[in-house]
Amino acid sequence: TLVHATHMDADEIRRAAASGATVAICTTTEANLGDGLFPLRAWLDAGGRWGVGSDSHSSVSPVEELRWLEYGQRLMTRRRNIATRRGSPSVGATLLQHAIDSGANATGQRIGAIDPAAGVRADATLLDTSVPELLQRDGARLVDSWIFSGNRNPVSDVWVGGERLVSHARHRARDAIEARYALAIGSLR
Repeated sequence: TLVHATHMDADEIRRAAASGATVAICTTTEANLGDGLFPLRAWLDAGGRWGVGSDSHSSVSPVEELRWLEYGQRLMTRRRNIATRRGSPSVGATLLQHAIDSGANATGQRIGAIDPAAGVRADATLLDTSVPELLQRDGARLVDSWIFSGNRNPVSDVWVGGERLVSHARHRARDAIEARYALAIGSLR
């Protein structure tokens, strides 16, 4: 996995993509540092794999990373809908699916239903579709609205490895996490 990779030339893009490498794009960190924009269209055209992440930056929102990945490309190329591909005209769905697939490849995790015997993890995110930004949307329209409608977090439930960690927008260990965080911050004074 290559992190950032904002300064690759055309030959490096071609060779890195052919190697099967995954690029971890940390869009908001790259913007904060002034590192430049990742050459997404050239990377996609070369068949490259990529995912998004946070590189110790104050934003840890994968949705924000995906949104600004596309917006940065639009600013750089002066056109819309950069992260699309034949058969998938939805920018949000293309971004999300590519990030999921590449993340699974980079981590060696298979994606699918709960089947511990087969080594398949069941990770899922449930969105609250009653929020105005997502109301009456489904499929690709739902994903596009989730990624491009702003900063409200409509995630209501999350399962990791088949285990529910977030229920009704509340992490099951939230109180303990907040207490440990308060202690850590207090120790910095």
